[in-house]
Amino acid sequence: MNKKENKLADYTTIKHHPRVKHKLSTNDYCIANAIYHLCNNPLSKFPGWYYGKVETLSEMFNLSRASGYNSVNKLIEKKLIEKNKESGFLKTTKLWWDDFVNFEIGQESKF
Repeated sequence: MNKKENKLADYTTIKHHPRVKHKLSTNDYCIANAIYHLCNNPLSKFPGWYYGKVETLSEMFNLSRASGYNSVNKLIEKKLIEKNKESGFLKTTKLWWDDFVNFEIGQESKF
């Protein structure tokens, strides 16, 4: 196994109803979901924020650097993630919580 393969994410469970509602690609979803989980790491130096590089997120899903940045910009435009202007750190928003996380834990299935 080469070094890059070791950095791949193991898996992502994708909730397709909210993904389609927000017109996200599976790559966009994977990036946002990783940001959500990484910014909620209780051992983080900066709790509540993803402080790593976008390139690192791209590598986790074997995406190009440009694809990672395109996804992050799209997610910011859709207000699913926000970027701290001073630090450049990222985190998911209440909209992500409401439509993706709470969709999983707090609502009855309509299907």
